Amino acid sequence: MYYNFISLAGFLCIAGFAWALSDSRRKITWRPIAGGIILQFLFAFLVFCSPEKLISSSIPGTRELFVLFSDMFNRFIEHSRQGITFVFGKLGSYNETTGFILAFQALPLIIIFSSLFALLYYMGVMQKIIRFFAILFSRTMHTSGAESLSTSANIFVGIEASLAVRPYLAKMTRSELFTIIVAGMASVASTVLAVYVSYLNKDFPLIAGHLMSASLLSVPATFIITKLMVPETDTPETMDIRACKMHAEPDTNWIEAIINGAMNGAKLAVGVGVTLIAFVGLLGIFEGLLVFLQTKAGVATPITLIDVLSGIFYPFTFLMGIRAEDVQTVSHMLGTRLILTEIPAYQDLAKFAAGGGDPRTILIASYALCGFTHVASMAIFIGGTGALAPNQLPVMTKFGPRALLAATFVTLLNGCTAGIFYWGQQGILR
Repeated sequence: MYYNFISLAGFLCIAGFAWALSDSRRKITWRPIAGGIILQFLFAFLVFCSPEKLISSSIPGTRELFVLFSDMFNRFIEHSRQGITFVFGKLGSYNETTGFILAFQALPLIIIFSSLFALLYYMGVMQKIIRFFAILFSRTMHTSGAESLSTSANIFVGIEASLAVRPYLAKMTRSELFTIIVAGMASVASTVLAVYVSYLNKDFPLIAGHLMSASLLSVPATFIITKLMVPETDTPETMDIRACKMHAEPDTNWIEAIINGAMNGAKLAVGVGVTLIAFVGLLGIFEGLLVFLQTKAGVATPITLIDVLSGIFYPFTFLMGIRAEDVQTVSHMLGTRLILTEIPAYQDLAKFAAGGGDPRTILIASYALCGFTHVASMAIFIGGTGALAPNQLPVMTKFGPRALLAATFVTLLNGCTAGIFYWGQQGILR
């Protein structure tokens, strides 16, 4: 229980940091923050502490549904590899000869799941689910319909979530815009989530459920952080969720939906690959130069940029309730994510899990790493959202590093929440 109390203290400290960095502390409205904390803890309770049966022996509890979702997701990945191996042959599946190849074994999953979600959108399934969560968030936290709808869409998609509220972007308040950008950076699209699951499902079979749980938790956590840092000081146009309609550009038939989904997934997969090549390559050049200069200056043990970032994340990692002996390891993962995106960080977590790492550390780290919280995402989300509402671009560009910091706080808050509610229960990891 010692580490659980540290996680609780960390939750309060991170929220306190957000409050200290607020641009208008006297105008903070506490309803969204209190409602966000209630939802955050309620969702975590249902995942970590719910009874096996909700009402009667015939109605499955949330834990059973959680396990069922994880099993289904793992099976989807397993069966979807038929398409990957059909195109890439042996390169498309892990084996001792080829080893793991990101471009052939993980990134194609983005294309498959993008097609699946495009089909679900065509069928109208996703719209109903997103609408349900939007109403829940808006009514509980008293947030505007547009920001509730966009953040709800972020549970399942990435930058595309802004399209759901495209007609309202031009007249959004500063606080709404900040919330939408941070929500996008602090969550992960379900299409990319499949990549992380493929890394960890061997040693962490329930990882799919926990990553979806992290995406869900990121919404109330986003409102907690953003409404502390940039409080709502104006009156949003869409305070009534009933008057806010979800914008959609539907496909004409299910075949077109699958094809368009695949094409969009291919663009995303290529974008992820290209970004990794660029950032990992540039970091290699920068760190090589940094080490060279330190060596010439007589430094016995050169320090890299990620080492510096790891040091910055060290106290926050401790506050999440990570075991003392693992704090350095996880803070290195967080530093890696900030520069190189979350994919290399999850690869490091997968190696840690495969090496028999502590279950509590693996669980908390999987929640804390779940987000597009890296330098490249600033340009992606601010530029992408700004393209939909050019008149708001000057406002959004001023957020920049502040939005990245807020999104980082959100993911750390999720890590703290996992640490609060996990004390070694059976059936949480496998």
